[in-house]
Amino acid sequence: MIGKTLNYISHHAIAILALVCSLLALAGASYAAIAIPKNSVGTAQIKQGAVTPPKFSKQIGGYVRLYAKVTPAGKIIYATPGAKVTQWALSSTGIIGSITWRHQEASNKACAVLATAGGFAQGPISAVVGASHAIGTNVSILSANPNSLVTVAVIC
Repeated sequence: MIGKTLNYISHHAIAILALVCSLLALAGASYAAIAIPKNSVGTAQIKQGAVTPPKFSKQIGGYVRLYAKVTPAGKIIYATPGAKVTQWALSSTGIIGSITWRHQEASNKACAVLATAGGFAQGPISAVVGASHAIGTNVSILSANPNSLVTVAVIC
């Protein structure tokens, strides 16, 4: 009897392991559904990049397609892939710059650009989004704050 049982287990080890794993996953999900309080997961618990555009509500009307954070010297700190600073001039009166992405997001869509210099209300900044089939999406920046980081987001 023991020999038959061991023989059966040795021939069906993967199926038995899959069954055990499935039962553990089901038990964990059931525990989480009962033990975790409602609305206990918020912004602090969500990792950066975990919420992708398709996960947003349709009521927003658009989502961030392209973004970049640039130092006053024109170096990209982080950005969506394909971002490149194509022009960046720093003076005592401000920053004049241009950031280009290979993606042609703005070519067929109504897109808007949001830009901040250093954070909230750190001085006037203007940004214009444009598209070209040759270069992709381009954002031109004019900031009156020459000593701050520039953050740009293209929303489509």
